[in-house]
Amino acid sequence: MSEEIQIFTQQHLDECASLFIEVFNSEPWKESWDFEKAKFLLSQILNTPNCVGLILQQQNIILGFVIGYCEQRDKGKNFFLKEMCVRSNQQRQGIGTKLIQNLIYQLNQAGVNLIYLLTMKDEYTEEFYSKNSFQSSSRMIIMTKNLE
Repeated sequence: MSEEIQIFTQQHLDECASLFIEVFNSEPWKESWDFEKAKFLLSQILNTPNCVGLILQQQNIILGFVIGYCEQRDKGKNFFLKEMCVRSNQQRQGIGTKLIQNLIYQLNQAGVNLIYLLTMKDEYTEEFYSKNSFQSSSRMIIMTKNLE
């Protein structure tokens, strides 16, 4: 069964929203997404200028996707990797790595010099991104303020 990587387009939104719910409503995230919110989020990202997204499918079933957007910074172009997920029953089989490698290739072609992302502090997510040559930033932190 051959896998195929394609550009993430509007036609993939419904299936990717369902996949997003499957992954992020499960361990370790345990979030509470519904279809409309997940689809709206992915649509927002997809419609952001300079969006780059990829899907990996096998036999016309999407097994994973990665999506984000490029932005100009003072020292060049950065890519904000907004969302990435792989079907729960397909994780740890190289799908995420294939998506990241293809994304890196495309971003290199586009002259991007940095990818950054936010992810849950969890041994599996950190292990995955570290394995793919990402590292924690010594210069940046995340700060939040609850408005409720």
